[in-house]
Amino acid sequence: MRGWSCLKISGALGLVLASIPAVADLGVPPLMMQCWSEGEQPVIWWPVGVPYGDGRFRYVGSFQDPDGHWTLDYDVLVKPDPFINAAYALTNPTNSTQIYNLVTTLPIAPPIVPSSLMGGSTGGSLTDANFNGVGTVATVGPGTSFYAGQIDGVGVLPLYPDPNSWSVLFPGQTVNIPQISAGLPGPTIPGPPALASIGILHQFSLTAGDAVSITSFFVVVPEPASVVLLVISGLALRRR
Repeated sequence: MRGWSCLKISGALGLVLASIPAVADLGVPPLMMQCWSEGEQPVIWWPVGVPYGDGRFRYVGSFQDPDGHWTLDYDVLVKPDPFINAAYALTNPTNSTQIYNLVTTLPIAPPIVPSSLMGGSTGGSLTDANFNGVGTVATVGPGTSFYAGQIDGVGVLPLYPDPNSWSVLFPGQTVNIPQISAGLPGPTIPGPPALASIGILHQFSLTAGDAVSITSFFVVVPEPASVVLLVISGLALRRR
């Protein structure tokens, strides 16, 4: 594995977040990615990013599950003030339907307090990659969604809540997962403070031998009233 560090561990996301370097310590934010199939331990890695202009950073690469349950290509563009714009292509190389969890987490700076506005979108496609005429990607049960924007490791913006599914009709077909958004243009949806990170979580099942491509976006900004209060507070401190 060249160009990143990798862990395979179990446990809560919050425990992993504690190990991420502070974004202020590095020029390129330490983006964290996780992927795992149901019943397996998460595979966690930190891809290498490069500056992309205007305070943005890009992370491009491929990763294969050491246990052979998935392969993933990714192209992620981020800005720490903050947004995540991600494109994924995940293939199920096994002989059975698998449930996958895919998480991208970005440390942010400065914190967004005391409240925020947020927005997000997702969409993509499903391909019958093994040409057997069977292919389905679907949500995985009550309380889950195909996409969830996360703030500090907690899902705050679900899109395509359960039940939702998309299936091919004939061998080799590619079908669309229609683009859906909330809080955009904007962002306009009230959200909680964002102290340490934002992220995108995808949860879905995928049939054997098939592939899903996903594009996702999540943005969080300070609520305008909060910005005014911070400016006023800063001016008051300067006058003392």
